[in-house]
Amino acid sequence: MKYLEKAIRFSIKNWMLILPLFVLTALANLIGGIGRAAVSGALNLIGSLTDISGPGDILQLAPYIMSALAMTSGIWGFIFSFISCPATYGLVNKQLETGNATLNDIGAAVSNNIVKYVIYFIGTVVVNFVIGIACFVLLLILSLLVLILKGFGLFLLVLVGIALAIAYFVFTVLISMWFAGMVVDGLSVFDAFKKSFVVVTNSLWTVLGIHIVLLIASAIAGTILGIFSWIPVLGRVIGPIIYSAVPTAYNFLLIVFLLMFYREYTGRTNLE
Repeated sequence: MKYLEKAIRFSIKNWMLILPLFVLTALANLIGGIGRAAVSGALNLIGSLTDISGPGDILQLAPYIMSALAMTSGIWGFIFSFISCPATYGLVNKQLETGNATLNDIGAAVSNNIVKYVIYFIGTVVVNFVIGIACFVLLLILSLLVLILKGFGLFLLVLVGIALAIAYFVFTVLISMWFAGMVVDGLSVFDAFKKSFVVVTNSLWTVLGIHIVLLIASAIAGTILGIFSWIPVLGRVIGPIIYSAVPTAYNFLLIVFLLMFYREYTGRTNLE
C-alpha cells in the first residue's frame, strides 16, 4: 500500500489543490439540498390546496415543481464535474511534474484539459452503452432460460448477475487510468484507453486493492458523518457542505494515486 501512503502524504502536503473539487462538490450538494426542500414545499402546497378547480390550477405550479426537481437531481454535480475534474487532474499533474502548482493555475488546468475531458466523457458513454446492450441481451437470454429451467434457471440468472457486477467493477478499474493517459501523455482517447489496460493489467492487484480500500474507507466515513444527519440545521444548511468532505477526499485521493502510478509506470519522476 505504499502508493496509497504516498497519495495521502501528497494530499496533506498539497491540501490547497483539493479546494476546487471540494467547493464545486459542496455547491452541487447545497443546491441539491435546497432543491429537495423546494420539492417538499411544493408537495405540501399541493396537498394543502382545497380549491383546485381543474388541471389549469396544477399546471400553474408546474414551473415551480420542475425547477425544484432540476435542483434536487444530480445534474449540478454532473455539470460541475466538467470543471472540477479537468482542474484537479491538471493541478495534481503539474505538482507532480514541476513541484510548483498553485490555485492560480486553475484556469490553465481547465483550459488545457476540458476538451480532453469532454472527449473522454463521450468515450465512456459509448463504452458503457455497448456494455449495457451486451448485458441486456445476455440477461434477456437467461430470463428465457428461467422459464424453461425454472428453479435452476433462476439460480443461474442470479449467479450471472453477480458475476457481471464483479466483472464490470474490474473493468472500471482497468480503464481507471484512461483520462490520466490523456492528461499526462496527451494521448488520443483510443490510445489512452488501450494504455490504461496495459498499465493496470500489469499491476492489477495493486490498483484493484487500492480502489477497494478507498471505497470501504469512504463508505465508513460517510456512515460516521451520516450520524449527524438527524440534526435539522445540519441536514439542510451546513450538512450538504460537511457531507461533501467524504466524496471529495475519495475522488482527490483516487486522482492523486492514478496520476502517481501512471507517471511512475511510464518512467516519470514524481516531485511530491
